[in-house]
Amino acid sequence: MLLGFASSSCSFAALSATRSLYTKGASLTSALAFMFASTNLAIEVAALALIFLGWPYAIALFVGAPVLVTVMNVLVRITAPARLADDARAHAQEAEAHEMDPSAGLPSEMRDRLRDRRAWAHVGDAYVAEWRMVWKELLVGFTVAGAIAALVPDSFFGIIFPRGDGFWVLPLQTVLAPVLAVMTFIGSMGNGPLDAVLAEHGVVFGALMAFLYADFVVPPALKINARYYGWRFSGYLAVIFTISAIVAGLIVHDIFAGLAIIPSGARSVEELSAFRLDYTLVLNVVALAVAAVLLAIRTRAKHESAAQRTAT
Repeated sequence: MLLGFASSSCSFAALSATRSLYTKGASLTSALAFMFASTNLAIEVAALALIFLGWPYAIALFVGAPVLVTVMNVLVRITAPARLADDARAHAQEAEAHEMDPSAGLPSEMRDRLRDRRAWAHVGDAYVAEWRMVWKELLVGFTVAGAIAALVPDSFFGIIFPRGDGFWVLPLQTVLAPVLAVMTFIGSMGNGPLDAVLAEHGVVFGALMAFLYADFVVPPALKINARYYGWRFSGYLAVIFTISAIVAGLIVHDIFAGLAIIPSGARSVEELSAFRLDYTLVLNVVALAVAAVLLAIRTRAKHESAAQRTAT
């Protein structure tokens, strides 16, 4: 799980990294723990939760990650899909064998890699690849959230997420949250805006967290897992992910209720859209500068590689 926290990636990138760990001999529970932690403990996902929802939701992501991993671990051990897991590993190893290792040809020592321009070119490639995977879910997330906020009446949310004071409201809304996640096709980086809209329309805290945890049950993620491991194992993972998200949402809700810190609502769209000269602007400028450097290194490496091929 600590390795997943260090990797800090979007859900689609986490799927690829998880496959690499699994094909190299990691146990199923260890690989899945890495995958859950790499998104639910990701700094950027927590930052989006902080911006759109508030600090309790960002903290809840870190509190819920070990809960999510523990529930997943228990479910996998109970079901014990040894033969299915072995077939999935073989399938993933065969698929990975056809792909080129991006680190091939680089020095083996970390110190030498830090000084190698080719290594930084690979970092630039990874950066571009991450954005190619993330921009669509970010765009869809903001578009869907904006459309729902502007066009969908409050009564519609009352139909999807029944409200009331009964004990059944929390478990029912929490069970329905992953269903909505599947329907939206949005991954981890695009869930924040839509979750903020749901919070403004009376969806309870546990269901909101279950929605954030359910980023691996969206159809694109299932399709990626099917390509890596086959459809049977992808379906098995979808069931494990869904149950884990629901149970973790309920447990985190109870933890925050016990501490009397359950948040109500989220930040408004008007508040988020205001331009300010603050730390966010500084971080944006720094991020743009880093992006420019990585893209320049990547472009130069591409040109040098093309020139070498032409010379030979």
